[in-house]
Amino acid sequence: MTFAGTGKQFCAACVGISLLVSFSACSSGDESGGTQSGGGTGLPPFAQQAYLKASNTDLLDEFGASIALSGDTLVIGAISEGSAATGVNGDQGDNNAIRSGAVYVFTRTGGVWRQEAYLKASNTDAGDLFGVSVALSGDTLAVGAMLEGSAATGVDRDQADNSAIGSGAVYVFTHRGSLGPRGLS
Repeated sequence: MTFAGTGKQFCAACVGISLLVSFSACSSGDESGGTQSGGGTGLPPFAQQAYLKASNTDLLDEFGASIALSGDTLVIGAISEGSAATGVNGDQGDNNAIRSGAVYVFTRTGGVWRQEAYLKASNTDAGDLFGVSVALSGDTLAVGAMLEGSAATGVDRDQADNSAIGSGAVYVFTHRGSLGPRGLS
């Protein structure tokens, strides 16, 4: 397929609920939306660099539900992870908050990926789906929890009042050595 007005070829592949698009990565004859890369364009084919898993992999955690990549930092949401921990690097083994969600921060150094942080909401509750969306820009990470239920309004208000079920919240983390939270709801 050709991208409108550019004459550039692209391939698209649907993976789960994400659409992957690679410009100028199809051979000139491939307009099928196949999975070729590099053929006939002078670009090298893609090669898998790493296989990443959560540090507390568990049944149906949905690790990979959301991802954001910026430079050598990769953030991955697991919306059904069930730990009742809060904040940064809490107790990953406590599965008392089913579908509360978690976010994992990986960094790459010299081509090697390692987990740097395990993030939870500052007010973890079952069913919040923390990590349903993630956005990373420089040293700032925003994490969505679309079913968080606080009735708070504005910034940094009462997170303990769960009278607005499913109202949602966004949490902002900034990188200070290791990721430290600055909640925003």
